[in-house]
Amino acid sequence: MDSLSRRAPLRREADPQVDRGALIDLRHVGAILRRRWMVLCAAMVAAIIIAAAAYLVAEPRYLATAQVALERTAERVIDVDSVTPTADPDSAAVDTEVQALRSPELIGRVVDRLRLARDPAFNEAAGQGAPAAQPDPTGRQRAIGTLLGGLTVKRDGLSYAISVSYEGNTPGQAAQIANALVDDYVSGQAGSKAEATQRAQGFLEKRLQDLRTQVLGAERAVADYRAANNLFAVSEASTVTQQELSGLSTQLAQAKAENAAAQARLSAARAQVRGGRSGEELGDSLDSPVVSQLRAQRAEAAREVAALEKRYGPRHPALVQAQNQLRTADQHIAAEVKRIVANASIQASIAGQRAASLAGSVAQTQGKLASDNEASVRLAELERNAESSRTLYQAFLDRYRQTVAQSGLERSDSYIVSRARVPGAPSSPNMLIYAAMALVGGLGIGVLLVVLLQLLERGLETSDAIENALGLATLASIPDARTLPGYRKSGLPAPPAELLLKRPQSTYAEAFRTLRTSIQFAEAAQPVRVVAITSAVPGEGKTTTAMSLARAMAAAGGKVLLIDADARRRASSRQFAEDVKLGLDEVLAGEATLEQAIVKDSLSDACLLPQRLDSKGISLAESPRLAELIEQVRERYDLVILDTPPVLPVDEARVIASMADGVVFLVRWRKTPSKAASVALRRLYDVHAEMLGAVLTLVDVGEQERAGYEDGGTFLKAYRPYYAD
Repeated sequence: MDSLSRRAPLRREADPQVDRGALIDLRHVGAILRRRWMVLCAAMVAAIIIAAAAYLVAEPRYLATAQVALERTAERVIDVDSVTPTADPDSAAVDTEVQALRSPELIGRVVDRLRLARDPAFNEAAGQGAPAAQPDPTGRQRAIGTLLGGLTVKRDGLSYAISVSYEGNTPGQAAQIANALVDDYVSGQAGSKAEATQRAQGFLEKRLQDLRTQVLGAERAVADYRAANNLFAVSEASTVTQQELSGLSTQLAQAKAENAAAQARLSAARAQVRGGRSGEELGDSLDSPVVSQLRAQRAEAAREVAALEKRYGPRHPALVQAQNQLRTADQHIAAEVKRIVANASIQASIAGQRAASLAGSVAQTQGKLASDNEASVRLAELERNAESSRTLYQAFLDRYRQTVAQSGLERSDSYIVSRARVPGAPSSPNMLIYAAMALVGGLGIGVLLVVLLQLLERGLETSDAIENALGLATLASIPDARTLPGYRKSGLPAPPAELLLKRPQSTYAEAFRTLRTSIQFAEAAQPVRVVAITSAVPGEGKTTTAMSLARAMAAAGGKVLLIDADARRRASSRQFAEDVKLGLDEVLAGEATLEQAIVKDSLSDACLLPQRLDSKGISLAESPRLAELIEQVRERYDLVILDTPPVLPVDEARVIASMADGVVFLVRWRKTPSKAASVALRRLYDVHAEMLGAVLTLVDVGEQERAGYEDGGTFLKAYRPYYAD
């Protein structure tokens, strides 16, 4: 910790719960603004003048606004899907359309439609020379940029409506451009849909031709492959070979059954014949009409023989004839049975051959079916390709028919809510806006200048500033007598050092009485009897303060001695008595006694130990008797005041200050740089000088009152009745 912070007698402890640096002292800010009110007023006046000039020279602008809205539900004349399907707009869609209304393509169409590229207001090059038949691309882009500069497109709240505003030089042109924008935007949407439909039709027609060729080729490949491999289908479930195999299999089964039946009959007939039977019991014989007829004749012949045998003898001709008829019938039956057996044999042979033939056909057909199955794999692939081509072709054909059906029914997705009307009054320049700009700009510039001036100002102006910057308590504030209310116009009735005595009830005199009291009750290591008056730099009012303090002490009845300890300036000696014969130098040199050198003040009971103006001595610090002299006068006077030189330019001020009981450090109001004061204090602390506090000198009380600082000048009007001029 340095000596400055170690020796600071009065530095208030901040509340640990409050960050003072983070707080804004509104009173201090207000004081600064009141102090710099002229700067603020000048900035405001300048801003008003500039704004007024800008308002007068500004070109009138006219604002025209049209409004469009997005369709929430699209009307559908036919229930088919559109080439450009329309969905209910959402917030993002509305924002997208806002950007679409500002697209360079749309603006370019409006520029071309209204021929704005040939208008000098939109293209400066258009007004130079003869107009060209076609504007150059650069001029067109310049016109687009100019139109975009005056265009405002915004969404109206959260609705589906969009406002399109254009601010132009003429009211008619502004309305014309706004209406052209919304017209082109709405019609452009319908045109875009029509163009999309036409493009879709052209694409579908071309694609249908290609697909038709593909379908025909695929179906031809299927037919050729079927013909080449004889894979004709009788039905969806079977081919010719499969149908043929099915029929042959059925016939083969039937032939086998018939063959088995024929063989069974043949075997039964042969077995009966081998057994000696006539074969009449065979099923074929029973079923034969010839056998049945012959058996009927035989039965008739047998009845007749039986009847004749009962009536006649064995040789009766009628009996013999009847017996011959019976034998003839048996022969005929046997012959017929034999024929039937022979026929059964033939039928059995035929059935066996037919079954064998059908079995061969089935085997052949099965072989062909196996080869057909192998060929059907490729056929199935060809059929799938053909079916896929037919499906795709059908889909494109349906879509083409839908597109043709909806051609000419395209509608825009937006509609015009209101068209722009020709404005009757200009929208700019707006006087209120210019006034607000002047007010805000002037205030902002004024505050900026005030802040800049505050940052550039290095002086101290309040007791709080002294305490914060130097760590010293403020003992008093000495006003500049020329700024007191009663002396501003009439002038001072006496020099400042004499004003204390000639105007004892004035504010100026009261300030020195306050300083006197502060010194008497100052906290120090020992009773304060010797006080050094010093400052950091010259011109702080040390001599006037020392003389006035001495006279204030004398007026209170105290014995006071003022010692002129400034060997270079000797200002106290010049003001008290210029014809000094014996002074401080002679006393220190032993050439005169103290009583011989002390001069009595003609206006008060104060005493002065001056220096001869023609003395050649330049340093009191070199005299070893100075400390002895100070100790000597300490016992004889109630207060000894040392008028010392400034600390920074003259080093002996520190030596003299170290001999005093206390040091009063003068700071000139708004003049003494805080850095210089801090350096001077550090030098005083280095010699262990006892600092009593600081005094603000030459305070402009009128300016301090206007600034509103919380020092004595702030309440000057309040307590002015207590003082006399």
